Amino acid sequence: MALTDKVAIITGAAHGIGRATALRLAQEGATVVVADIQDELGADVVAEIEGAGGQAHYIHTDVSIHADIRAMIESTEERYGRLDILVNNAYATKRGSVVDLSEEDWDHYMAIMVKAIFLAGKYAIPVMKERGGAIVNMGSVHSFAAWPNNAVYETAKAAVINLTRQMAIDGGPLGIRVNAVCPGWILSHPERITEERLRWARHIYPLGRPGQPEEIAKAINFLVSDEASFITGHALVVDGGLSIQLQDSVNLAPPNFEW
Repeated sequence: MALTDKVAIITGAAHGIGRATALRLAQEGATVVVADIQDELGADVVAEIEGAGGQAHYIHTDVSIHADIRAMIESTEERYGRLDILVNNAYATKRGSVVDLSEEDWDHYMAIMVKAIFLAGKYAIPVMKERGGAIVNMGSVHSFAAWPNNAVYETAKAAVINLTRQMAIDGGPLGIRVNAVCPGWILSHPERITEERLRWARHIYPLGRPGQPEEIAKAINFLVSDEASFITGHALVVDGGLSIQLQDSVNLAPPNFEW
């Protein structure tokens, strides 16, 4: 129970990596704030944590809305009197090249994937600095390599890495560590699995498979724990070896492959 007495906020915690992380941190003793826009699924995560003897609370949070992010942090401090861990996991995106995407698309999805991290840090760090803390931002293997017709996602995930580094520099003197996790393909939506995708994964992943949400949750748990007490400003790639082969990401996709 390495996280006993810690309070953690996880955005996008109603499903996938966020859900797995909420369950994992709760297992380690943290009180978990489940932040999402999917109210029913978020309530299910809280119920699962409480059913296992943990403590959790759901807050409806749309990370594209400034006021929601501020309320998420302020209500957590008001309820628990502290904040020790912040996992900026929520994301949404839209495929398209810079020609295809509208300006409104660009602004909306950059707000969710980058601006939300800025705003969460803006309000979380002043609360954390009394005791120190740990922040994990969600990057991707796409932080380092581009993919066709995916302009806003590739740009946002690359920005997450340098924002993480910058936050680590400013947070260090306050006792706040800031790192990123960069997953490869994770099976957050099993219903979308096709045999073609699995064949693709077997071909390009050295481990021969995509990852599971729980495997990313383990990495996040490590980074927010005292086991990583001297690690900050780092982007931890958790991708089954995919990035080893990312010499030319365009050629890794089979012809007419639809992600």
